[in-house]
Amino acid sequence: MFNRLKIKLTLTNLLLLSAVLFIIFSGLYFIMKGGMQRQSEILMKRVAAEERLAPPMDIPDAPPPISECFFVKTDKAGKTFEFSPNIPVSEEAAANLAAGVLDEADSQSHISYKSYAFSYLKVPKSYGHMVVFLDTSAENEVLNRLIVTSILVGTVSLFLVLLISLYLSSRAIIPIRNSWEKQNAFVADASHELRTPLAVINSNLEIVLDNNDESVESQSKWLRNIQGELSRMTRLVDDLLFLARADMDEERIPVSPFDLSTALKKSISAFEPFALNKGIQLLWDIEPDIIVSGNEGRIKQLAAILLDNATKHTPREGRIELKAYSGENTVEIIVSDTGEGIPKEHLGKIFERFYRVEKSRSRNQGGSGLGLSIAKCIVKEHKGSIHVASTVGKGTEFRITLPLS
Repeated sequence: MFNRLKIKLTLTNLLLLSAVLFIIFSGLYFIMKGGMQRQSEILMKRVAAEERLAPPMDIPDAPPPISECFFVKTDKAGKTFEFSPNIPVSEEAAANLAAGVLDEADSQSHISYKSYAFSYLKVPKSYGHMVVFLDTSAENEVLNRLIVTSILVGTVSLFLVLLISLYLSSRAIIPIRNSWEKQNAFVADASHELRTPLAVINSNLEIVLDNNDESVESQSKWLRNIQGELSRMTRLVDDLLFLARADMDEERIPVSPFDLSTALKKSISAFEPFALNKGIQLLWDIEPDIIVSGNEGRIKQLAAILLDNATKHTPREGRIELKAYSGENTVEIIVSDTGEGIPKEHLGKIFERFYRVEKSRSRNQGGSGLGLSIAKCIVKEHKGSIHVASTVGKGTEFRITLPLS
């Protein structure tokens, strides 16, 4: 698929350039040809009017004529009686050319003789006709050379563009390929995450249906399992919907001033029972009365994601700390832990959707791999930035910078 796309991009570039070169060279050809024809016509008319060979035309900035004129005079019966002294062919041939021109209906056109190519002008006179000829062989040679040069330049240009287009198209499809691969991985991971609770629901329903004589109370264990998996699926679908809307930039969150200090304290208080049960020390150092403009619900969700992530990966007797302090125009929120840490090679990928450092362990802990992706989207919605630093065996620190207004 990507090779076909690469070929299409390359061919499109070649076709566009071919069209441009064709227009340029064709325009140049017809401009030169038209200029030569106008110059030749002026020269022949001057010779015909003066009935003698014209000296070089005194036209400012105009190139001298590249061809010579000669003329033949005939009487009313069509018999030749005078030739200009510079005829390039024999008098007999010139007379035959004049006779052929007299038989033509056009007063001005082109005629050829052996290797010669002539333009002619037939002018009626009191004595008969005067036929002025102009050798256009040199003009034709110039135009032919222009055609050959245009073909050579066009061929070389197309070859160079082919090489450049192949390189640029290869570079251009890299983000498309990456997006395609991420989309496929996203669909596969989402399918897997949904398939697991569906399998649990199905197996529990089979147990309930196999014991249809039992009371609802006796089947409550299996029904609670179903309820739990449905809740998990609901959260997953909500998370996917949140990310989809963030990608399409459809959702405009309501923004208003709120007390960030109070919101963060409420968020960390919700994790105190879990931390106490796990034997984790939960600390905070939050500057009071930090007022920011944003969405309080989303900021609480951001703090909950980072604190939940920290509690899952911090062992017993570990420590989690939440700090917040304001600067001149920004506020810093720092969530750090003394957990297992994240290997350096994974740090650049942890904000990708469904990405897990240890997939099996994360699934066992109930994670879907979407939390940090959502956290990054929330920070982006608030025009902030999020950075992570981690050392394996020592812990991880997330640092969020948000504008005060």
